[in-house]
Amino acid sequence: MIDRFQRHVTYLRISVTDRCQMRCSYCSLPSKPQPTLSAAELHQIVGVAVARLGFRKVRLTGGEPLLRRDLGEIISGLASLEGMREVAVTTNGLGLVERAEELARAGLRTVNISCDSLRPERFRELAGAGHLEDVLAGLRACRTAGISNIKLNVVLMGGVNDDEVDAFVDFAAAEAVEVRFIEQMPLSGGAGGKGAAPNQAGMSLDPAAIVEQLAARRTLKPLPASKAGGPAERYSIDGAVVGFIRAISGPFCDRCNRLRITSDGKIRSCLLTGGDVDLAQAVRRAGTAKEIEGRIEALLRQAADSKPALYELQREGAIRMREIGG
Repeated sequence: MIDRFQRHVTYLRISVTDRCQMRCSYCSLPSKPQPTLSAAELHQIVGVAVARLGFRKVRLTGGEPLLRRDLGEIISGLASLEGMREVAVTTNGLGLVERAEELARAGLRTVNISCDSLRPERFRELAGAGHLEDVLAGLRACRTAGISNIKLNVVLMGGVNDDEVDAFVDFAAAEAVEVRFIEQMPLSGGAGGKGAAPNQAGMSLDPAAIVEQLAARRTLKPLPASKAGGPAERYSIDGAVVGFIRAISGPFCDRCNRLRITSDGKIRSCLLTGGDVDLAQAVRRAGTAKEIEGRIEALLRQAADSKPALYELQREGAIRMREIGG
């Protein structure tokens, strides 16, 4: 699907739940979890997106998607759609030891694991729950299960974890995973509402400054951009593959290829300023299969045409990331 700015929109990010067992310092937790789209509804929606509009990739996010007991069923259904190239999951990793084999059998081949520190005590402080060793065991369980594309997502926080950049680069080389350093975004935090989280996140850092620092002490080789149009600026660094995502200091709106579906079934055309289109009601309203599919297609097209040329930072106030998905 091509939007009004001639961007090819082929990627859906779907938050399948707003629940999470962590309390990360830059995120937020709804006071009351909202109803979510069912596996059958997700299959119907994505089926229309793939067959009628040319979508080729889906990423399932949360909250924490592994809290959905039917996640394997969801992945299997989406991966089986004709024309689907990739079904990915972004997770905190805590449930991967138990579920990696199940998800791999369902067709999962790409996993992004969020991990903001390689120091157990700091990890626990930032995440508010869970243990670093369980996350790393989950990463290795994915490899054993045959999930070939594994990335580690690290939110850079000045004065908090920026002293671990070299450790993450070394980890990426040792574990043969790609590490992605992500610029902290101005999102709502705190359990239950807007404002600062109990564990206040650090200062926002421009990843470009980290690249300069690494270049002063290591050998950096630029790598080609992702064929899928991903936002990361990628480098080979001493045997490691490292990406930097600069959503604030280096917006990539000109090549944005995605729509987002929130956990309660709304389409969001842009993470920061997209507005919401109510997809759940269109799916659940009475009608023939053909009529429902027509409504889904129309709303996806409407959302794509609502994508801004460039987001207006925080035009709508603080963002509840658990409901939208990263």
